[in-house]
Amino acid sequence: MDAVFTFFGRLHPLMVHLPIGFILMGLLFELNRKKLNPSSSFLKFIYFWATISCLLSLGSGIFQYLQEGYLWDEIQKHFYAGCFTLFLCFGFYLFLKGNLFATRIPRLFYILSLFFSLIITGHLGGNITHGEDHLTEPLLTLAGSTNKIKVEKMLSISNYKDQPVYSGLIEPILLNKCMRCHNPKKTKGGLQMHTFNALLKGGKNGSVLDLNSPELSELLNRIHLPELEKKHMPPRAQKQLTVAEKEIISQWVRLGASEFKTLGELSFTENQLVSFMKQNKKEIYPVLNIGPPDKKVIDSLQSLGVLITPIKEGTNLLFLSTINFKAFSDKELNVLLPISDNIVEIDLSESAVSDTVFDILSKLPNLVSIKLNQTAITGLGIEQLSTLKNLKRLHLINTNLKAESIPILSNFKEIEKVYVFQLNRDLAAETSLHSNTLERIDFGNYSLEDLPSDAIVY
Repeated sequence: MDAVFTFFGRLHPLMVHLPIGFILMGLLFELNRKKLNPSSSFLKFIYFWATISCLLSLGSGIFQYLQEGYLWDEIQKHFYAGCFTLFLCFGFYLFLKGNLFATRIPRLFYILSLFFSLIITGHLGGNITHGEDHLTEPLLTLAGSTNKIKVEKMLSISNYKDQPVYSGLIEPILLNKCMRCHNPKKTKGGLQMHTFNALLKGGKNGSVLDLNSPELSELLNRIHLPELEKKHMPPRAQKQLTVAEKEIISQWVRLGASEFKTLGELSFTENQLVSFMKQNKKEIYPVLNIGPPDKKVIDSLQSLGVLITPIKEGTNLLFLSTINFKAFSDKELNVLLPISDNIVEIDLSESAVSDTVFDILSKLPNLVSIKLNQTAITGLGIEQLSTLKNLKRLHLINTNLKAESIPILSNFKEIEKVYVFQLNRDLAAETSLHSNTLERIDFGNYSLEDLPSDAIVY
């Protein structure tokens, strides 16, 4: 009999659509009663079957609760709301039949109560199936608020190597992305993930961690499946794991999924963990008391199609981009000089500038970031940029940059990062620099590690 009760219980998600349909149909007729003038017998028919389908839904829901391991605290509000909806349907049916007791209650009370009880019951049911705040979460997001669990960045750069991997990283990631559906109150697939032991125990299909063959762990398989796959986790509708989070989980599992081993013991690097660390926010822009830029110069540049805008509200510091005016060349550069103090970021990527650009850029003293990607520059005269004391980032990707310019750039004391990736050549192979200097020069040539899902044939 257990199998029969389980089958009937699992019909509940299908069964609940019957009373919803009947009630909505009845409410629509009520809304247009004067126009449509539906007969009393027709409405009685609708609410009779609304009552019957409510009973069937409640019955299947009770069996689902008994057979599927739900906790009473989790489903009780939904159950009571369903009972109230049943009571309203039957009460309105009696009202339509002219029952003396039922007609003492105004018709409008039944209509409004049915409308709100339908929403509340559906919302509470959605919470059980899809997680807390199933309906209210999007509304809170639109309002600029959310009650989603937020995992604070707990790692400190100074002592991150001493932090256990599980409690410091894995548990917070699972808390934020997985425990909505895998906790003591809601155990999809019989799997709980709120503790390390619960994770080891697994769910109905066994453990999600294979300590003998970590690469075959179901946890890795699920998180690396394409998002469109039905078995991909987290589900598509939920907040997804970031690339960094997947990498952290993968490395932890492959190295044995220890509860107590530290980040240092498992060889996690600072670069891998940067998105999980507390960052001391550092203002990259100089603190300057500069007057507003010349409006005529701004208008002149904008008339050419040049984008020029304040870096943030309430400042006279400017960002300039020629992305919409790719014909911008050396002859236009001098136009920038009257507003030289105001420009802190400049993007001349894909423009027609040549090495002459370095002479003009060296006269913009407050530049913090320069982008010259996909231009014809070779680096001749690039040493002139060393006079820019605020320059932090320089982008020279896919240019004609010569290898001789790299040592010059490495001597810029204030610069934090120079990006020199070239599509058709390897500048790193042409350059010999100290390892400390190489950290500031990004040559690109990144490679992705093989993932367990790469070997799966679909």
